[in-house]
Amino acid sequence: MSERSTTAHTLLKIDRSARSNLTSPTMSNRKRAEMQLQSLLNESEKSLPAFVRRAGDNLGSEQLSVEQISKLLKTQEFLIRRLACIFYSSTKNVQDVKTLTKLQAQKLTCILNGTMEVRALVFFMILDETGDEYVTRAGMTDFYEEYFKGLKILDGDRIQEVIQVLLQKFHLDQKDKIDFEEFYSIVYKDLTFLECLSQFTVHPTWFTNSPSSQPAKQSKFQELLSNHCCKRENKEQKKTKLSMAYMKNNLSRIIMLIVYLLINLGLVIYVIWYRTVKVKSNVPIIFARIFGMLLNFNCTFIIVLMLKQTILIIRSNKFLRKCIPVDDHIDFHKVVGRIIVVFSILHTVAHVVNVGVYNSHSWVAYLFTTEPNIGWVGGFASLSGFLLCIILTLMVVCSMRWIRRGGHFQVFYWSHLLYLPFYILLIIHAPNCWKWIIGPLFIFFLEKIYSIVTRYSSRNGRTYIHSVRIEQSNVISLNIHRPKHFNFQSGDYISINIPRVTLYEFHPFTISSAPEEKDYIRVHIQAVGDWTKQVYQRFKEMSEEEAHENQIKIYRADIHPHESLANFQNVEHDQTGNQSNVKSNKREPIFVKGPYSSCARYVFDCKHVVLIGGGIGVTPYASILSSLMAQFCASSIICKHCNRTNYLSTGLSGKRRLQKVDFVWVNRDYKNFEWFLNLLRQFEQEQENYLALNPNEKRFLDLHLYFTEIKHDENIGNVPLEFVTKTWAEMTGQDIFTSLKCKTHFGRPQWEKLFHSFLSTENTSTANDVSVFFSGPSSMGDTIKNRCRAFRFRYYEENF
Repeated sequence: MSERSTTAHTLLKIDRSARSNLTSPTMSNRKRAEMQLQSLLNESEKSLPAFVRRAGDNLGSEQLSVEQISKLLKTQEFLIRRLACIFYSSTKNVQDVKTLTKLQAQKLTCILNGTMEVRALVFFMILDETGDEYVTRAGMTDFYEEYFKGLKILDGDRIQEVIQVLLQKFHLDQKDKIDFEEFYSIVYKDLTFLECLSQFTVHPTWFTNSPSSQPAKQSKFQELLSNHCCKRENKEQKKTKLSMAYMKNNLSRIIMLIVYLLINLGLVIYVIWYRTVKVKSNVPIIFARIFGMLLNFNCTFIIVLMLKQTILIIRSNKFLRKCIPVDDHIDFHKVVGRIIVVFSILHTVAHVVNVGVYNSHSWVAYLFTTEPNIGWVGGFASLSGFLLCIILTLMVVCSMRWIRRGGHFQVFYWSHLLYLPFYILLIIHAPNCWKWIIGPLFIFFLEKIYSIVTRYSSRNGRTYIHSVRIEQSNVISLNIHRPKHFNFQSGDYISINIPRVTLYEFHPFTISSAPEEKDYIRVHIQAVGDWTKQVYQRFKEMSEEEAHENQIKIYRADIHPHESLANFQNVEHDQTGNQSNVKSNKREPIFVKGPYSSCARYVFDCKHVVLIGGGIGVTPYASILSSLMAQFCASSIICKHCNRTNYLSTGLSGKRRLQKVDFVWVNRDYKNFEWFLNLLRQFEQEQENYLALNPNEKRFLDLHLYFTEIKHDENIGNVPLEFVTKTWAEMTGQDIFTSLKCKTHFGRPQWEKLFHSFLSTENTSTANDVSVFFSGPSSMGDTIKNRCRAFRFRYYEENF
């Protein structure tokens, strides 16, 4: 029998009468914890707590595999094996533990829900690999190496750094081993460790869905019924307030929708009046003319919604953007596109019915020939209508989300260029259509001409790539020479074309650099589609000779992150592009369209902003935070005599209406965007320096980072990690993952709790002060939008 098993069996032999001595001041902590643990191990199934017995009833089989238990307790299998080896097994090798009985699983639940002394002893015994009642330096090292190997969140070198800090905390850097008394004294004096032990609490997942829990709910029916009227009244009042707040915040949207519907309704009434009073027409023709008139208007309106330069002018004017909901122009464009499809189908069906009932020509002759001589251009109306249906079908199908977001953006891009033959055929098809379209189409083509001229001008859009940084997790950043007359604001985006990748394709990307950086424009691209993968592979596989020939610097952050970052920043600050080099064929050419505006332009006009980025959606906020960082640095003054840094009396917040920024970043893994963490570290350090010199000032920026690779569940599996993260933060003053002072949170944000914190007394913000800006996955955006509606925060979402 192993030493570990001997220890467990020794506990079982202690007399029950010793329980009376639990409160004795002379009793050691280990003795007290062992007696409590023994009591839990000796309990029969009938004496177990009711919820544990009910949980056991739902387990089914009397024998449970380690894999089943680890899933139920949401932890790693090797932890369950260690616990089973401590309490129930006579084998020395933890890998030999395969199953536990139902009663053993129930008792394990009780042990993990025990007192703090029991929990501390359990964790001590987990670390005590040899079972000799000591935690050794080698034992703790081996345990955490295996633990982090299962989590896969830290590199090998980083793991050793973390373990060394933990050994230092438990004095194992100075001695080879510690007993439970010393271990418990360290844990008991540290509140953070006690908080970690509280996560041993197990809420059995198999109990929450238990059918036996239903009667308890039924027993409260009368109480719920008695409070129903009061609660219903409160809910109705709350809904009324939310509805009023929603209408107030979305007044321009509602007005625009009403105007749009009234115009369509007015056109319907006009056609009905004209076709029944002025011109006597049959019913199919009346319906065909109604939907034809509606198509004239909607095909015109859909052009207006994509006038990007006009939208840029509206966004730049505070009054106009409050009156016109330009932030919804893409969503409205999609809605109007669907309406055009419906009206086109109904218009076609009405004409087909008319041919079948009232026309002497056959359907084939009517639809596919010019024999009926219908239309104002050579009887081409029927045939042009058939071609219009084909083009519209292609554009709609190729615009589906699963094509655009599924790595086939070029299919969407090229198919959407069919708008040119579509409008030519539409003018030929409908005699009066040109009267509707001429104005918007003229402005549209003026914008297109302006875009073509600027993109190929060396002062606006024709430039070159100066340097490239291969980031981690399939992300690449392009450092583009900034043309002389290229001006943009934080949050703007551009469309870029790299001729040596594809000759004509332009793809939109948010600018992640600040407007204050005069020499370069930076964009970050994630390799998820065909074109982005081609760009990533081109520069990743580019040899040093080819890079030197193209006069381009390539830095490999995926291999040497810190070294490449330092070199990348030095190149940015020490070298400036020469405009004469733009014409050189040796440079890596790139064409830039834009800039185009987004709702992020409103950030500096708000009092309290919450920037929420999901994944690569963080890029527009990189530009905003970079701009704020530049303003922070601009407000600093270095004393000529003592070289100390001081700040202007107005401070950063005194320059604009913006007083407070909360940045929320939800990402799967912190390694994905190490480039962005570096900016946050600089901003955090600059803010600490500012607050140290201005103690009366409030914090301007608060960071809330969430990594979803590790779940937020409070269970035994997260206790070792909590021990490490909190120890590292206490010993180094930094977060273990990001090296920031702010704590990294695991799992998805608890939006209710987080949004409440924005209205705390420390922030002194009201619901009217808070504006939430989001960029990321649409599913995540829907959740945040609903929460903003409940808290009456203004909500803006990036769409381009």
